[in-house]
Amino acid sequence: MSWFAAKTKNKGEFKAVDFFESMGINSYVPSYKTKKVWSDRIKNVTVPAIRGYVFFELTKINYQLININPFTKNIVRGLNGMPAIIKEGEINALKRYLNGDYLGSNSDLIEGQKIKINSGPFIFKKGTIDKISCNKVVVKIEAINMSLILNKSSVIAA
Repeated sequence: MSWFAAKTKNKGEFKAVDFFESMGINSYVPSYKTKKVWSDRIKNVTVPAIRGYVFFELTKINYQLININPFTKNIVRGLNGMPAIIKEGEINALKRYLNGDYLGSNSDLIEGQKIKINSGPFIFKKGTIDKISCNKVVVKIEAINMSLILNKSSVIAA
């Protein structure tokens, strides 16, 4: 089985997945939850992480199945003009990342460790790890007398 990607119609990612799954095809839209704010309410919604694309798994490409889906436009092709094949590991890494699992190598961070921030507005500032959660760290920066909550990917050991 190989993973392929198809371009979807405007706001048709989840509808395309539903259609593929109704036909028995394993499919996936990378998504995350966020809050949308309107003038009269705030609502938690699920939005696609990669707009305009749906990923699906087939043994070999079948254009009839893709063309029958009313929510897809066309298949994503590689530089050689053939349908782009997406590795299983890449799909799994995307799923793990969007589920909050950290993919980097900073899993050996410990409380009290000296670190340096390597991205964002406080880049190159040094601090001390105050607390660690699954993919976030609380860093105390004494130079500016402040504590920050950062992604683990934003810090490196100093």
